[in-house]
Order: sequence, then structure tokens, then C-alpha cells
Amino acid sequence: MFKHLSILLIIVSLSSCQAQKTDREIEDEFVKKYAPADLNTHGFTLAVDSKVPEVHQLFNDLEANFYFYGDKEEFEKKAAKIRELDPNYPSGVLMSGFYVQDPEEYKKMVTKAYHLSRKSTMKSERDIMQAEYSLLVEEDYLKAQKYFQKVVNMYPKSAAAIWSLGMAYYYNDEYDKALECYKKSTELIPNLPKGYEFMSVMYYQKKQYKKALEYLELAKKYGANTKNDIYFAEYEHIAYYKNGLYEKTMKSIEKAQTYGPYFKNSESLKKTYQAAKAKLDSIQLSNQ
Repeated sequence: MFKHLSILLIIVSLSSCQAQKTDREIEDEFVKKYAPADLNTHGFTLAVDSKVPEVHQLFNDLEANFYFYGDKEEFEKKAAKIRELDPNYPSGVLMSGFYVQDPEEYKKMVTKAYHLSRKSTMKSERDIMQAEYSLLVEEDYLKAQKYFQKVVNMYPKSAAAIWSLGMAYYYNDEYDKALECYKKSTELIPNLPKGYEFMSVMYYQKKQYKKALEYLELAKKYGANTKNDIYFAEYEHIAYYKNGLYEKTMKSIEKAQTYGPYFKNSESLKKTYQAAKAKLDSIQLSNQ
């Protein structure tokens, strides 16, 4: 009797050990099962919570498009395709709102993604959506940090997760911590323009304008451009202005305003242009 009981306990013990997989192991198995064998992650390692193989590649392509300033039309086509193939994939809904200009409309999409994530099979997906919801809708930045940190703990080599954690620090005015996150993202992916862009923004916030310009130029070197991101355009010209590059600021804004109505109607670009022109006119008058 005792012999049989011992054998039973060993079997139960072994079964328990086998069942206790980490969240990361569970997600890796899911991706291995459903992702294409030749999946190109572009250096990003976050899991895709979809049983549709094509969605795995499309979403990784979207991440690369966002972080590397890819073509806007291509981004929107792929985002639409994801929602067609798997309309309940939370991150697909979230990313498809990237070019939505109306803040309230964007919040609705974040909220929808958050509610979809509550049925998600993946912990990282739920944590990411909770973090994004806290960051962009609730504006509870400490809560966002907590959830992004959970994802970073699961995916410590994910530049996307670490960069996102940086955003939660940035929104809470914790510039040094945010800077460390952005720096780490560029260590993981050395040619990551979004990483260098926000390193530049952090130095700008710390009033280190020369440093800000240095990292802005690095971001541009690796692909950051005004045409694909109006927010980058607005920041770029403010950084030029703060470094006394008034003529360059004006010429660059004039070019940016040809990129479409959002650029032409940007109040930020208009104000920066007027300020640069006033400075340049003042310098020219004093030299006469």
C-alpha cells in the first residue's frame, strides 16, 4: 500500500512540476504553435496573441513600421488587414489607431483594445493593454509603469516593451528613468530611430539642448523623418529653434507644410516658424 502511495505521489509531483510553466514559456509555446516558421520579428520579441499565422507577421511589420518610420499608407493597409483577419486581437486594434488625429477617437480605440484584452489568453497582452489604458485614458502613470514593468520582466530583451516603459516614465516627468529606458532600447536595437528620438526629447526636457540636437540627428540618421510623423516634425523644429538654427527651422517647416493638411494646419509649426522668423529678423536688423 505504502509503495503504491509513494509511486502515486511521485507521479503527482512530476505532473505538478511539468504543469508549472512560466508565463513566458506558455507564450513562447503559443507563438511557436501559431506563428509562421519564417516569422521576421525585426528584432522585437513580444508575443502576438492570435491564432491566425498571417497576423503574427503583419503585427511585427507594424511594430517595425512604427519604430522605424515606415510608410503611412502601408501601415494603415496592414493594420486594416489585421483587423479583417482577427478583429478581436487587442494590439491590432490599438496599433490601427496610430494615425488617428482626434484624441477622443483615439481614446475610444484604446478603450476597445483594453476591453478585448480582458479575454486574451496571454498575460503580456493583458498587461500591455492595461498599461496603455492607464497611460492614455486614465492618465494613471504609476499604474502604467507597474504594468509595463511586468511585460519587461517577461521580455527583458524586448526593445518595444522597454521603450513603452520609458513612455510611462516620461508622462510622469521622470525624465532620467525614461532616458535609461530609451537608451536601453537602442542598445538592444542599435539603429532604432524612435529610441534616439525620445532620448533627444528627454535631453530637451532637461534643457540640454545641444544634447537634444545630437540625438535628434542620430534619430534622423537611422530613419526618423517628418513626412511620416507630424509629432516628430513639430519636435524637430522646436529643437532646431532652441539651438539657434533659425533659418534652418524656417526652411524645414516650409518643406514640412507641403506634406499635407495636418502639417499645413499645425499650430505648433506655425508658432515655431513665426518665432524663428522674428529672431532672424532681429539678428539681421542688429547687423545692419
